[in-house]
Amino acid sequence: MSFASDTDGDPFECERCGTCCRKGGPGLHDVDIRLVTEKVVGPESLYTIRRGELIRDNINGGLVYTDTEIVKVRSEKDSSTCIFFDSSDNACRIYENRPAQCRAMKCRDIADITDMHVKNRMSRADLFGNAGWFMDMIDAHETRCAYRDAHVLIDRRKEGDHSAARELSEMIAYDQAVRDIIREKKAVEEGMLDLAFGLPLALVLEYRFGIRPGKSRAGI
Repeated sequence: MSFASDTDGDPFECERCGTCCRKGGPGLHDVDIRLVTEKVVGPESLYTIRRGELIRDNINGGLVYTDTEIVKVRSEKDSSTCIFFDSSDNACRIYENRPAQCRAMKCRDIADITDMHVKNRMSRADLFGNAGWFMDMIDAHETRCAYRDAHVLIDRRKEGDHSAARELSEMIAYDQAVRDIIREKKAVEEGMLDLAFGLPLALVLEYRFGIRPGKSRAGI
């Protein structure tokens, strides 16, 4: 990575090295709501990291369980690079309308982004709060598929509790059933499912914990 020198203009001026953009898309904050409502950042470009999900903390390092939900810009397939990053030109495709977290990022001084990192994060309620039954379905899904409950079941499963394995399978089946119902009703576009309900639970548990519970039926 290269930086501007202290005597060469603004020492914090972006030199378009692309390092921050290759570490993943930004999380959105309440001030970014305009970007979504005006579809500068389309809903299909977003997904939700749900409360209690295991994530990598790019500010402090390491893996942590998030205590808030995070509406986040997607990365390129099979990559951590933000989907709005143009690697051919080392430039942001929406630079003039980039999210607040990107505006706060300065390579040599992370004070601003550290200060705002966990404050005023955008939530699904900000986006779907007026959507009536759909927001109710999001809330019901969050209650039934809460990660805090999944963590308890994972620990019990490790200890050999077969009922925990069954309950975990039922939770995964519920998560999938909700998505199937929304698809059948065509309530939202396919690309919005991960924004509304987070990444598929089966995918997260397999990727983060190596768990692939057997299929189970689940009522809604």
